[in-house]
Amino acid sequence: MIYRLLIFALCITCNLWGIGYATLKSSEINMRVGPGREYPIIWVLTRVGLPVEVLAEFGQWRKVRLPDNTEGWIHQNMVSHKNNALVASENVILYSSASNAHPIARLEKGVIVHCIKQEEDWVKIEVNKIKGWVKKNELWGVQD
Repeated sequence: MIYRLLIFALCITCNLWGIGYATLKSSEINMRVGPGREYPIIWVLTRVGLPVEVLAEFGQWRKVRLPDNTEGWIHQNMVSHKNNALVASENVILYSSASNAHPIARLEKGVIVHCIKQEEDWVKIEVNKIKGWVKKNELWGVQD
C-alpha cells in the first residue's frame, strides 16, 4: 500500500505544467480519486465532447481538470484528442472572419464547439454545421 501511495504522489508531482487538452469520448465516464479502478468514483461524467485539461499521466490513467476546476482521474480510453472547446463567456458573437467583420450568430455560455484553426487571438470554430470566428479568450480548452 505504501508503494502505491509513493507512486501516486510521484505521479502528481512530476507534471505541474499540464500536458494539454483532450475531449471526453463517452456519455458515462467514471472520474476517480486516483489512477486505478480500486480508487473510489467521485463523479460520473455524462457530457460527450466536453474538453478537459490533462494534468498528469500514470500508465493508462489521466489526471484531468474540468472547466469548473474539478480534478480527478479517468482511463485513457475515455478521452480523445478531438479539438473541442467550451464557450466560457455569456453571449459570445460568432463572426464571419477574424476581424469582427459580420456577426453570424450568438453562442451561449457552456456550448461545446469544434476548433478548426487558430490565428493569433482568434479561433475558427464549427458548431451545428455553422463555421465562424470567435475571440480565443472567450473559449475554455484552447491550446496556447
